[in-house]
Amino acid sequence: MKDRLRIWPMKALAALALFSGVFPVPVLLGRWLVPDHVLFWWFPFLMAYLWGIYGFLMPQKSRVLWTVLGCILVACAIFFSFGLRAAPLAVPCVILLILLPPAWAKPIWEEWTPAFWFIGVGLHLFGQVLASRPLFSGTQGLLMAVFLMYAFLMLMYLNRGGIREGMHGTGKAPASLRYRNTILVVGFFLIAAAASAWSTLAQWLDTAWYYLRLGIGRIVWFFMQLFPEMGPAFGNSSGGSGDFGSLDEASEASAFALFMEKVFSIMAMVFLAFLLFLAFRIIIRKLRLLWKKVMKHLSMYAAAVNEDYVDEAESTLNWDEKTQSVRDRVKETIQRNRKQPKWDELNGRARVRRLYQQYIRHKPEALGLTVREVMRQDERLSSSISGAFADLYERARYSDHDVSVPEADNMRRQL
Repeated sequence: MKDRLRIWPMKALAALALFSGVFPVPVLLGRWLVPDHVLFWWFPFLMAYLWGIYGFLMPQKSRVLWTVLGCILVACAIFFSFGLRAAPLAVPCVILLILLPPAWAKPIWEEWTPAFWFIGVGLHLFGQVLASRPLFSGTQGLLMAVFLMYAFLMLMYLNRGGIREGMHGTGKAPASLRYRNTILVVGFFLIAAAASAWSTLAQWLDTAWYYLRLGIGRIVWFFMQLFPEMGPAFGNSSGGSGDFGSLDEASEASAFALFMEKVFSIMAMVFLAFLLFLAFRIIIRKLRLLWKKVMKHLSMYAAAVNEDYVDEAESTLNWDEKTQSVRDRVKETIQRNRKQPKWDELNGRARVRRLYQQYIRHKPEALGLTVREVMRQDERLSSSISGAFADLYERARYSDHDVSVPEADNMRRQL
């Protein structure tokens, strides 16, 4: 249980990939069958997703029962909410719940095959075509957002699978390499997403610029309200007050107020320009540092790829072995329809090689591994048996030493 909790977030991410890949189906069905209930376009599918990822924490023997129970509950909830006419809404939910248990038994980052990703892309493209029709109006924005999430997950999974293949079965990639690679993938995905949705981003920038100008205007207006026009301070009166009022102090105060308005508006504009200058300077500096880091990581990545390629070419380029491999393939193609000799008709060397061929017949993961690595991964074999068989096979395959028939038969009995 503790191990399952530790890797549960990664399995939830795999389930999210399935959820986002099949997402156009329940949304389009919901828009067609229950157009007035927007929540039920996607809510039952979300409940099936949550039910499915919780099933990973269940014991393996209980997952089948948990899946069947989830299918029944989702179908009943949809039936009692909208009746039989909404029954197709249960189909994608049941498909999601059925596809999740086999994925729990697979390694992390290997839950889905490339065919699954291409099917999801096809569903999303077909969903975008239908979303442009009046019958499915209102679903295009939701489908586009989920497709961006699906594309990001697909890119991450394919990239992580490429890293695992690049390790040539030697183990897990270093954390630093995975971190740098993830940063590069996320950065390029954001750039590509911004480029593909540039029209929408342009509208957002226009809106932001409008509110920025509106804010500047409000600040200027605030400073202008600090010095309102005072108006005539004294009215016409009898006696000598008229001569006193002839000083026109009211007009002098009004001119001063207008002057201060101009001063504060200019000060506000200068202050805002200074803030914008600082902001642009900081942004340019950060972008310059980001560019240097990206170029540094790209150069390191390119150097690592080039170094691995050179080492691999130097270590595996053996013309004699390549020629022998081509000869073996031609011979195998010519003799494919011929009946293989029986076990008793083989010598000791051929029996050992036949034994290994039968052993790896149903082990696709053995491709690219040595016999010693393949035998070491089998937990059913003890280290003594796996080591003895590896020594015997290497002697029969790569050396000129004889392998007796009793040795081959004895190893066959042990395996």
